[in-house]
Amino acid sequence: MIWKKIFIIAIALALVVGCGSKKDKDMPQGEVFAEERFFPLPEFSQLFGALDYLQTANYDAALPDTYLNEVSDVYIASYYLGNLTADAVVAVKARNKTKLTAIANAMISCSKMVGISEEVLMLADELLILIQNDQWDDLQIALETYKKRVEISLYDTQQFDFMTLMQAGGWTAGINTMSYLLIQNYREDTSAILKQTGTINNVSTNLSKMTNNELYETTWFTQIVTAFEKMGEIVKTENETFTQDEIKILYEITNIIATF
Repeated sequence: MIWKKIFIIAIALALVVGCGSKKDKDMPQGEVFAEERFFPLPEFSQLFGALDYLQTANYDAALPDTYLNEVSDVYIASYYLGNLTADAVVAVKARNKTKLTAIANAMISCSKMVGISEEVLMLADELLILIQNDQWDDLQIALETYKKRVEISLYDTQQFDFMTLMQAGGWTAGINTMSYLLIQNYREDTSAILKQTGTINNVSTNLSKMTNNELYETTWFTQIVTAFEKMGEIVKTENETFTQDEIKILYEITNIIATF
């Protein structure tokens, strides 16, 4: 059993390392293992696709009015970058050119701060061009590609703390937005998209394995840790769907740590 586990992990690692120089279609799918951490690689566009009965105005209302272009702490920048990757998907669905431009600029700023390679940053510049040309379908694909390339860049440079925070930020914003939209437009069957038990538990575990121990002494990081523990308690229910009250709790939990 132990050898089987080692074999699976070895394959996952080899797949990611081998993908560093390949085209986007060869990016790793599903998950990545690194230093005993498990990194789920969600496709936010697929999750939000379950809410296709909503109108663009519904998505627009779920987005913040403004975005930060400067963040002083590199760890917070990593977390915020995750927030932005999820919000960018929502902005595409909202067809909000102004907000998506602000998100893209903030993504570029945070990416530079965490040390993303110039090659990947060039993809961010392409996002701005697609936005200006109203190429919404292409934007959806380009955003997923950018997110994957950023994660691989962090993996290749062994910035696992940054990668952990980016994924925590992405799932925080993703669950926060999905909860908000479901509160406004509740459908019991659709609430199943919040059943992300494995992902939330894995992110929570990753947050407990940070190499920078000073993070555990900061208020903002401990708030994130506590929030994921609380989310884990809610989503571990045997039911596949959630009540409106449960969704409101998820929204309140994630709203506290949505941005810093």
